[in-house]
Amino acid sequence: MKTKIRVISFILMLGLVVLALSACTNSGEGEETTTAGTQPGESNTGGETTARNSLPPGLDFGGAEVKILYWSDANNEEFNIPEQTGSLIYDAVWKRDLNVQQSLNVKFNWNGQPGNKSQLANFQRYVQNSVQAGDKNIEIIAVHSMVMGALAASGLMQNLLDTEYLDFEMPWWPDDLIENSTIRDRLYFASGDISLNTLLGMIGLFFNKEMVRNDYYAYVDAGTWTLDRMLAESENFYRDNNGSQSKDKDDTYAYVTYSGMINPLFVGSGIRFVTKTADGDVAVSETYASEKTQGLLQKVIYNLYDKNDWIYFPNIDDCTDVFVAGRSLFYMASVRLTLNALVDVEGLKYGILPNPKYNEEQESYYTLMANTYSMYGICVSVLDTDIQSAVIEAMASEGYYEVTPAVFETALKVRYSNDDNDSRMFDILRETSIFEIGLIFSDQLGKIPSTGLFSRVDNRSSDWMSYMKSQEKSLNNYLRILNSSFSK
Repeated sequence: MKTKIRVISFILMLGLVVLALSACTNSGEGEETTTAGTQPGESNTGGETTARNSLPPGLDFGGAEVKILYWSDANNEEFNIPEQTGSLIYDAVWKRDLNVQQSLNVKFNWNGQPGNKSQLANFQRYVQNSVQAGDKNIEIIAVHSMVMGALAASGLMQNLLDTEYLDFEMPWWPDDLIENSTIRDRLYFASGDISLNTLLGMIGLFFNKEMVRNDYYAYVDAGTWTLDRMLAESENFYRDNNGSQSKDKDDTYAYVTYSGMINPLFVGSGIRFVTKTADGDVAVSETYASEKTQGLLQKVIYNLYDKNDWIYFPNIDDCTDVFVAGRSLFYMASVRLTLNALVDVEGLKYGILPNPKYNEEQESYYTLMANTYSMYGICVSVLDTDIQSAVIEAMASEGYYEVTPAVFETALKVRYSNDDNDSRMFDILRETSIFEIGLIFSDQLGKIPSTGLFSRVDNRSSDWMSYMKSQEKSLNNYLRILNSSFSK
């Protein structure tokens, strides 16, 4: 049944893409504009969402107010957009919210609070105080993935599987996230097409098209885009441009990276940090504490420190600066880089690839999601969740039909990419996205899964198995406590 639903949804999506592209018009400046997701014969009001999701037709909540607490410091704006501005993507988010409010006859009451990773304690305290006070001021919560993990583990979120209208069989809910985040038959949060920051958070490998030596797209298509192939393509790229006789920002490299992009490289090789057991608990993945990870770590450290073609910078800005300046062949980053840093750069011809596989025998490419995406859930203080679950389901489906086409089919794959190959690569990233629950519950697991690998790289220490042995007792205790929190 699930496969059938997804096939039908895929066909519908193709139809939407064709319509979206056929609606393109020339703005007079060589730039295309489009109205994303609107189909002929459809109005933008009155029952539009219920016609294209599993919500009952005519569902009407009588003008009820829906209180939404969101993180005001999200990387890209996806909440409380008051009006159209002419921005293709943000106008699509505005239209999504308008469609949901009109079709369900509800009114959103937005409440923005700082909620990025550095604000975890403050955001959690804000929710906790509201719940304890019984003020009923929080209903839906949308916040940074790691902050949501903390809220869920603290008993502040509802089990979404008990709600009336959420349908996790639908294509706007990613299988990987739903399956791996359902612990002991409880699911406290969800994301996917509902979140713009999720759509922009896929991590891929950008490359400079002026510096290529071979056809990288052909490697991807043949299933031979592996870490060893990437290393072979990196050979003899280093140039000491300023004659300093040491690696620095002025030089030319095959690959620039920093601590935040170490985990995606390992996930691309098929390493999972935390996984589900047969009885529904979470446990350390066999691939994480493995000789495979040990070997990969040794290879990465050797190339970053003992050879010149790769470099490990202290922060993201150094990497971006070098890549934008045209002095690096490869740069791993989330696709929001196209919107936030590359779109206005003149003369830079870039493409994007999936992160390399471990070897050719690996069945699929794997795309880790950056942590900076929004998780949605319902606060534990809500007694009757019918309205909130319907709103979240409608926002997700409208995101699928309105926002996703604007982001992928029109913005990333038309405006910000260089050719059809890049469009295909974006498709691969989306189809292979991974939501690592070891990162979602980073703080609850002592930050071991989130920082273990890059801390080894920071310290130039490749003895992974000894490190994992030293952390085994603590990590197992953290996992026991986390599993227990899902039984309360």
